[in-house]
Amino acid sequence: MTTADRPDPQQPEENPSGDGSHDIDAEFARLTAGLDLGDEPLTVDDVLAESAEEEEPAIAVVATSVASAKALAGAIRLGREARTDGIDIPGGTRTLDTGTGAIAVGELKEQLAHDLAAITSTALQRTGLVLFWRRGDRMTATRYKAGERGEDVSPAIVLGAVADEVEQLLLGALTLDELGEGIDPSTLTRNEALSWISKKKR
Repeated sequence: MTTADRPDPQQPEENPSGDGSHDIDAEFARLTAGLDLGDEPLTVDDVLAESAEEEEPAIAVVATSVASAKALAGAIRLGREARTDGIDIPGGTRTLDTGTGAIAVGELKEQLAHDLAAITSTALQRTGLVLFWRRGDRMTATRYKAGERGEDVSPAIVLGAVADEVEQLLLGALTLDELGEGIDPSTLTRNEALSWISKKKR
């Protein structure tokens, strides 16, 4: 065999069977050769598992002391107008009544959950609230006040202050559908929002 006949070590070997199939993990390892990917080489299954975890539904709960879901929906609608950073009410948000105060909930990614908490606390001004966020086995709790993010706290410390159904939702024992349809604050007009809030004040 001459030098010209030798295979180029930089090129992948052709499959001698001619059926076009490849060892996917071997090909993946070749493409990622030289990259710092940790102690163990990645496989296609590793990447697919990470993608599945990212797509797992997340639950956001903004727990407030507002007396009714209607009043909270109106407050969120007006809170969006009061923001100057352009964040909007995340799609899929709805407000619900509970025994410890109205909540705003939704299957939201983490950043959208914080957007919802910021809008809600902007409307409520001096009244603090807690944002709970869960995906899989991970749960966080963050305080908000006057539109600003506060400290992260242990969820176990503040879960005792919410209604049982909220705790069950956060622990995965209840689903959003089981809690009810609720009210979508993004569908309210400004006049409706003002009306719902003023009625609650009287």
